[in-house]
Amino acid sequence: MLSEERQEVNYKELLEKAVEQLQRRGFSDIKAKLEGFEEPKSFSQKREDNTYVPDITAKNSKGKFYFEIAQKTQDTSSMVSKWKLLATIAEMKNGGLNILVPYGQSKFTNELVEKYKINAKLMKMT
Repeated sequence: MLSEERQEVNYKELLEKAVEQLQRRGFSDIKAKLEGFEEPKSFSQKREDNTYVPDITAKNSKGKFYFEIAQKTQDTSSMVSKWKLLATIAEMKNGGLNILVPYGQSKFTNELVEKYKINAKLMKMT
């Protein structure tokens, strides 16, 4: 299996685990790039000419939340832009950005969030 294919399979498994975790925590109106779920709405940054789709969106009594699964990558600039945009949008909707951190991704994710001052809550994936 190619490395890219393996990453895609791993990502889908992480997405499924994340949705289950959010359901257990009482989130509703969950949208994810998974079969059986509506896909989250995409957002564009005009000055960068980029379109971003959150991994998962969900609501609870406090507001609308955006969830991203942290995965090590060489191209952190695109990921940082996406996270900053989602954090800003979430704040406007009385929600927040939560970055779901799989095992082995904590140091990488913490460093990015701190370095770029991203307003996000880090959640360990269970």
